[in-house]
Amino acid sequence: MRRVLTVLACALFAAVGTAGAQPLEKVRTTSIPFYTGFSVYVADQMGFFKKHGIDTEPKWFPSGAPIIQGAAAAQWDMTFLGAPPAVLGGPQLKLQTVGMVVEEAPIHKLVGRPDFVAAAKADANKVRNAQILVTTLSTGHYMTEGGLKKMGLAQQQVRIVPSEQAATVSAFAAGQGDLAQVWPPQSSALIKRGAVTLCDATEAGVSIPAVWVAHPDFAAKRPDLVVKWLRANLDAIAWMKQDEARTFELYKKYDAFRGFNTPEDALREEVKLAM
Repeated sequence: MRRVLTVLACALFAAVGTAGAQPLEKVRTTSIPFYTGFSVYVADQMGFFKKHGIDTEPKWFPSGAPIIQGAAAAQWDMTFLGAPPAVLGGPQLKLQTVGMVVEEAPIHKLVGRPDFVAAAKADANKVRNAQILVTTLSTGHYMTEGGLKKMGLAQQQVRIVPSEQAATVSAFAAGQGDLAQVWPPQSSALIKRGAVTLCDATEAGVSIPAVWVAHPDFAAKRPDLVVKWLRANLDAIAWMKQDEARTFELYKKYDAFRGFNTPEDALREEVKLAM
C-alpha cells in the first residue's frame, strides 16, 4: 500500500509540475560567428535563453548583409550585428537597435604582404588600383573605406573584390589580392601566415560598435521578450567573465561549431577579446 501511495503521489506531483510550468516562447535568433556573437552561443548552450522563458535555435550567417536581407522578409526577431549593416539597412527597414555590445574598431584590420604594406606606408599612392578582398556591406567594408580615406584615396581608386571572410583567407593565402580586409579569427590566421597590418579601424579614425537589434514587428508585439532575450545574453556575458579557463573550453567548441580550426594561441587572444 505504501508503494502504491508513493507512486500515486509522485504522479500527482509530476502532473502539477507539468501543469504549472510556463511554456517557452519562440524567438527567432540570428547572429554572426564572430567573437562578439559568442554570447548568443553561450546563452543557447548554457540554457540562459530557456531560463528566461525563450525557445530559440540561433541561425548563423557569415556577415551582416544576409541578416539585413532576411530582415526585409521578416525572417528573424532578434540578432547581433555590426553597426554599419544596421545603419545601412536599419532606417529603411525600421530596425530597432536595443543595445551596444562593444566598440570593436581595433580588431578590424586591412592586411597585406610585407613588401606591399611597406611600400604603401611609404607612399599611399601604391594602394591606388590595388585589389582588395572585402566582405562588402559589413563593418570591415566600413573600416576599409575609412582607411582609404585616411590615405587620401576613394573606393573608386581601388578594386574592391567582394569576398566572405573564410573565402578571403583561402584566396589571399593562395596569392590573390594585394590587401585583405579581415576580423578575428581570419585576421589571426593571415597574420600567422606572414601578412602584416596596413591599418585598423582605430588608425582609420572610425568607430565600429557591435549592436543587438530587434525586428520592428517583434519589438512592437513582444517588447517583454526583447527584454528577456537581452537578459539571457547579459547572463551569458556574466558567465563568460567568471572563469577564463571554462570560457576557453566552450570557445573551442564554438570555434569547431563555426567550422574553423583556429590555432590555440590565436584562439586564446580571441577569448580575451570576448571576455
